[in-house]
Amino acid sequence: MGLATAGLILGYIALAINLMGLPLLIDMIKSDRERVRRLAVERKEMTSDDSKIRVMVPGDWVKLPQLHDAAPIRVGNKEKEQYLIVLTDAKSDLGNMSLEKHHQTTRDGMSEKMKDASASAPVSLTIGDHPAIQDELSGTKDRTDVVFLHTTVDTGEHYHQILAWTLKSRWEQNKELLREVTRTFHGEK
Repeated sequence: MGLATAGLILGYIALAINLMGLPLLIDMIKSDRERVRRLAVERKEMTSDDSKIRVMVPGDWVKLPQLHDAAPIRVGNKEKEQYLIVLTDAKSDLGNMSLEKHHQTTRDGMSEKMKDASASAPVSLTIGDHPAIQDELSGTKDRTDVVFLHTTVDTGEHYHQILAWTLKSRWEQNKELLREVTRTFHGEK
């Protein structure tokens, strides 16, 4: 009888401890969710190793070196399938190539590497006081349907190709964020 009473008392004590820990667990879950939400809306600056170019990205984005070996900026969020790289070409290496020609050349090169590629009409815009051209390029790459926001910026001595992309199935929910991040690009004069 004494052993059964002791077991009952220990059971009640364990239940009380668990019930006291439940609010703590709920608070921890709420706190983690709030942290994830806050990171999604906060912005942070990502810079190239030489600090000459930069973009402002969501707080939950990280550097992703595996995206492209030659890109000075390689960032994104794998979980949300949001990615951005910046490729830079010195204009002195390209002869007298215009912004329009460079944009078309890089777009054609991307299209050749995709199956069923299609592109929107290029649009002229200004990014960081620099002339730029932007279009959307969609197709299948490595058996995955993707959409690229393809932007070329002329900073005077360089052409910077900004490629922001996501899965085609996520384009509608991600496109404004990718446009916003692209607009934050700043390059050297």
